[in-house]
Amino acid sequence: MNGKKENGIGTPYLYFGLSNEDRESAIYFLLESILKAKDQSRGLTRTLGFDEDVNIYLAHLLFAISIPEYHDMADPFLSSNSQEVFEWVRETEDPMLRYFIFKVNADHLLVQSTIFNPDSTLAKRFSLKHEPKEAKSEERLAAILYYNQASRCHSGVYDKKTGVGEVLGKIASQFDVYRNVLSGVKDDYFKFIECFREQAFQHFLVKLSGYEKEHLKDIKMEKFLEVYQRWLTTKAPELKTCILQLTRELSQLDPEFRFDITKLN
Repeated sequence: MNGKKENGIGTPYLYFGLSNEDRESAIYFLLESILKAKDQSRGLTRTLGFDEDVNIYLAHLLFAISIPEYHDMADPFLSSNSQEVFEWVRETEDPMLRYFIFKVNADHLLVQSTIFNPDSTLAKRFSLKHEPKEAKSEERLAAILYYNQASRCHSGVYDKKTGVGEVLGKIASQFDVYRNVLSGVKDDYFKFIECFREQAFQHFLVKLSGYEKEHLKDIKMEKFLEVYQRWLTTKAPELKTCILQLTRELSQLDPEFRFDITKLN
């Protein structure tokens, strides 16, 4: 199986040798960029049509495409020809590999049509090959199809609904929403890459640490409201446990935070 690297992401990725803590900080920065871009998108709110699990997935994806390990693993399975993608899937009996092939091709199309498009001044500075501003219709449909197939494959591996499968299904069902938001992240993404290229990572982490402390409460509150809304709908016991944990964390971050836990009875 020889994947083609067509319309590739290019070379703006680096090996940082990061600790787990540093990686988490970098992903947190990208997550905040996603949330900021979402807030600036018309017709969206953080609790309507834009789920926390998808936010986290996209932040990890943006970080992954910045390091060579991801490309070493994914690039051999990328193709601009959907028939070739499905042929690769048919050729393997490994259900996890089938999932992976669909996933990386879906992610590739999503990223190419948003982060790596010709609108970004910073993107031009890295001399990348770009897709058109608007993804071609067939590429859009292929991405949606790949995400749906990846969702089904992942659930099939475990013979049940999975968190990853649900995330991929959400992206497929609201592909244009997430594509619109990621388009607003591209400048922050290249600034993130440029920061490392200028060997300013330690300075970046110092600034990021203060940024995290300032915005952590907002992130926790967003998660609290999202989980509480789901509990009101489902009354699932595991959500109650999560609400109690978030309540404790918010109380530590903000002594004025109050929540009547008797509402969970």
